[in-house]
Amino acid sequence: MWNICKKASVVGLVAVLLLFVLGCSEKGSPAAQVEPRGMEFCKNLWLGESYGESVAKIRSVVGRDTLVKTFVLRQTADFSRALPVELTGATVLQVPLKRVVTLSSAQIGYMLRLGFQDKIVAVGEGKYVADSALYARVQSGEVAEVGSGPTLSLENVVALKPDLVMSFATGGGHDDYERINALGLPLMLTSEWQEDSPLAKAEWIKLFGRLFGIEALADSIFKQSKIAYLQAVNGGASDAVDGGSCPRVLVGMSYGGVWYAPGGNSYTARLIKDAGGCYLWASDTSRELQFSLEEIMLVADSADVWVNPGMFATPEDLLASEPRVKYIKAFKEKRVCQNDGRKGPGGGNDFYESAVVYPAEMLLNLRQCLKNATNGADSIQKEFDWYHNIFIF
Repeated sequence: MWNICKKASVVGLVAVLLLFVLGCSEKGSPAAQVEPRGMEFCKNLWLGESYGESVAKIRSVVGRDTLVKTFVLRQTADFSRALPVELTGATVLQVPLKRVVTLSSAQIGYMLRLGFQDKIVAVGEGKYVADSALYARVQSGEVAEVGSGPTLSLENVVALKPDLVMSFATGGGHDDYERINALGLPLMLTSEWQEDSPLAKAEWIKLFGRLFGIEALADSIFKQSKIAYLQAVNGGASDAVDGGSCPRVLVGMSYGGVWYAPGGNSYTARLIKDAGGCYLWASDTSRELQFSLEEIMLVADSADVWVNPGMFATPEDLLASEPRVKYIKAFKEKRVCQNDGRKGPGGGNDFYESAVVYPAEMLLNLRQCLKNATNGADSIQKEFDWYHNIFIF
């Protein structure tokens, strides 16, 4: 297992800023050797130069642990050069990458946005791939399926001889990073899903720009995405949903009598706010919340729209899982917005694949769904229609 960063040695203002971004820093990193590069929104990713090396640092919160992994990105001519002692323990990657195993949907989304679908040699499970062209390559055997979590085939991963295996970790029983790490293959955990805003997730494209040698293009794509997103937010401030009112939004679903919902500091809460909605628990300072169904019923009549009702795609699915949702006002009035409006040939949800690299389009899509749901209609924008009213779709 990777060394967990437990102590921070901070010298100078720049190192203090680095500590703020990553939550902890590695030993022996004098401030004079660190030149941060414009990570405007990410909290779990840092890109910069250290001791003359191009460096990427990624933080992943795994259960009660925090993992910080350093990667040195080198061109071919410099690949065999000894690492500076201060970067001992870092993983050296030869860039641009040519063969990558991707085990999360978002990783696929970043690579497709940059045009590097041909660098993907394997995915976890093909049925979850939303992009039709990549799905076809998986079905034809051109791109391998290696499984994930307990079903991950280590033998198949090794046989592919990848330049990098990209996975993620939640701290649960389906994590596969320790098994992959034991193989000695280059491994990178991405934690974009732990970011708390659409722009923070979108900014991870800068990492993929570095990995594939097109940093300028990736930076340009993010800059355009940022401008479009902020314009959409500002435009929505003067064009409030539903004639000037702010629709109150309920999020989550009940499983086994426990209602799980994102906290006020979460990604979903920020997206709802930027889309012009008023999240019921926007003032909460946590990232995750749990309630009894009875507690939800006490506030459900104050919600105009229900967003992200678990993994359920239809009203019938919701009722089959929990019949009492029929008493929720937004359900009775047919105002439920789900994010599975775009699916791949095998049923994979494109919200988790491409939406991360189209933040402005996603924001406008949710705003339309909130607005039209309050009028008993569906989103009117179909090109990027991740969110839709489940009673109409």
